[in-house]
Amino acid sequence: MTNATAIDRFAAGAGTPAAWIRGLSPQELIAFPVPGTWSIQQLVHHVLDSDLIAVHRMKRIIAEENPLLIGYDETLFAKKLGYERMDVAMACDCFRLNRELMVQILRGLPEEAFIRTGVHNQYGKLTLLDLVKTYIKHLEHHETFLREKRARLGKPL
Repeated sequence: MTNATAIDRFAAGAGTPAAWIRGLSPQELIAFPVPGTWSIQQLVHHVLDSDLIAVHRMKRIIAEENPLLIGYDETLFAKKLGYERMDVAMACDCFRLNRELMVQILRGLPEEAFIRTGVHNQYGKLTLLDLVKTYIKHLEHHETFLREKRARLGKPL
């Protein structure tokens, strides 16, 4: 995948969480149509937190020399941060704006910036392009689960 293609695909995901919640009631957002998994609301807050962390990592790779990138426990975030009490529409807006602002940065970079690296404490050396591609895939991965949840609610995406 070229840098330009990766940026375009990353940009295209900006409105995805808003599409995920469109047409759902507050009760459907907090329901657990697939037992043992996150609600749609929790899923939206998870992808927001993941993208906020991703953008921070990307900025550090751009600005710093081989920064240390620290992992986090997504399950603890979901449990301890109160995703079920947070405003899901606001999370969608924040996700969109965060991606759109990062896309502005990415589009302004020279090609060689995409081979700059950071070192993740769990996954080792990652390039800026690796991170962009990872978070394209991350959103697509969770959309698979989202589609199943919506289908079980009788409101397919």
